[in-house]
Amino acid sequence: MSPFKNFIFLWFAIILVWTAAGADGFTPPGRFRESSTLVANRLYFFGSAKFTQEKDNIYLDVTLSTLNTTNPLWSMSNSIPAGFLYASACVGGPNKNTIYLLNHLTTNNGDSNNIIVYTFDTVTTTWSTPNISGQIPLSRQQFQAVNDTNGKIYMFGGFKYPNPSFDVIFNDIYILDTLSLTWTQGSNVNAPIPRIDFTATLLNNGLILYLGGVAGVGMISMSEILTYNTNSNSWGTMFSTGDRLNSRSCHTAVLSPDGHIIIYGGVISGSTDQSQVLASLDTTVNPYKWSIKPMIGNNIPPSLAFHSSDIVGSFMILVFGVMMANNSFSNLDNVNSQIYLLDTRDYTWVTSTSTSPNSAHPQNPTVTQIQTVIASGSNSLSTGAIVTIPLV
Repeated sequence: MSPFKNFIFLWFAIILVWTAAGADGFTPPGRFRESSTLVANRLYFFGSAKFTQEKDNIYLDVTLSTLNTTNPLWSMSNSIPAGFLYASACVGGPNKNTIYLLNHLTTNNGDSNNIIVYTFDTVTTTWSTPNISGQIPLSRQQFQAVNDTNGKIYMFGGFKYPNPSFDVIFNDIYILDTLSLTWTQGSNVNAPIPRIDFTATLLNNGLILYLGGVAGVGMISMSEILTYNTNSNSWGTMFSTGDRLNSRSCHTAVLSPDGHIIIYGGVISGSTDQSQVLASLDTTVNPYKWSIKPMIGNNIPPSLAFHSSDIVGSFMILVFGVMMANNSFSNLDNVNSQIYLLDTRDYTWVTSTSTSPNSAHPQNPTVTQIQTVIASGSNSLSTGAIVTIPLV
């Protein structure tokens, strides 16, 4: 073979390897307890329960025209200033391209008495620690935060860290204005019982829905839906109809374009039955209505907890988490590194957005922010939460 042909052959082989590994030649290992946030067509993942990954800042290109599970385009960005797990991430700022990490660890990985906010500018890819005034919340972990379209982040729940007895669980709600960089406390009138391990989703009408989780008395019924009205700053409760779901924690939830909150996985109370891993809550009816969905398609995921679920266009993206083994999620080394796609229009699992049974889908979806907090431990309380908020 001539030197020229040898060169061509070698270059072709390099291209094949480069394509299989992603544009940056980077494929992240499995993880859990990470937080995820979408800005434009990049889905960012922060931290992990794995010690070597707790400062990781990676992102996935989720452009719908090229999104697939075979050759996902992963990249690595600038590391987080502090270890990041059991915490929360949201999008804010005047241009809605700054990520706010609400953490309980200092840059020396020591425990802070108050929440520390780290910001990541996705344009310059730089980190900073802003000076925030007002009533700064006590440090906590396994809480949930969600942002609205006006630059405000709503943080609810969690428990005091460090606190080995887990007896200081919060039911307060704090609001971070990312435009004025000010903390204020939300309403405590008719506040719910303290809780962790829930999911939080902001609807287009300004209601935040808190689903499932763990309170001091045990797991919370999935039919008892806690709401916080961001327009009136008031608490409420709604009881859903439809299929009966077992109580759970460490699950995830996303809001589909047609107004359904889609949950996946989690630790189901008193049962190893995983027939309820996929379900949707119709928020377009009153009262809201649950529907358990069958698992169909050509890329069905395993049973997961402590994972991430995110919405891009009409597709739910399922990433990372702990896989069930022997009817348990206790093996924290049994982690998922695969990507799974659900077409939320017909609840079919697919390998690519371009090969979905519903071929017509938005190529340039509205920028959406999705946030996950994943936390677990066989000897500790655990949480899995996800938030989805269209940014307009």
